[in-house]
Amino acid sequence: MTDPRNWDKELADIDKLMAADRVPAVSSVPAKAGDGPGRPAPGRAPATTGAVTRPRDTLGIWLRALLGILGAAALAYWPYNKGCGGPLYLYLTGVAAIIGMGLYTMRYAWTHRRGVAHSVGLLVLLAGLVLAAAEILPRTGYAAVSHPWTCP
Repeated sequence: MTDPRNWDKELADIDKLMAADRVPAVSSVPAKAGDGPGRPAPGRAPATTGAVTRPRDTLGIWLRALLGILGAAALAYWPYNKGCGGPLYLYLTGVAAIIGMGLYTMRYAWTHRRGVAHSVGLLVLLAGLVLAAAEILPRTGYAAVSHPWTCP
């Protein structure tokens, strides 16, 4: 079985490009029909497209994470009545804000490649979900004790 490509000519072209320090981009189109899927052109690997993190971004990530931690701790020790009605809905709005802050921290930390801050955001998200479950599950009939949504 013979290959219709002239490999000596193609390798010579690659050598010329490497000598000129101009390597072509990765090609995903086959050279001609029947050759199968395209193969990447030889040369350097493509550059990463990660976001450049400035010190200001790092500070912003950690401020978001700290805000989420403080909010989750404040809701864990909520001093007001949250048994039913308006105060319950206010509390659940705060819990939703904590869940949103956890997601926002995780996304921002992921974009700027901050693993520890991403883990902190995940813990804030989990804390918000636990706080929400502690109030929602007894009101949906899942727990042994049942609580009302509205006050009588």
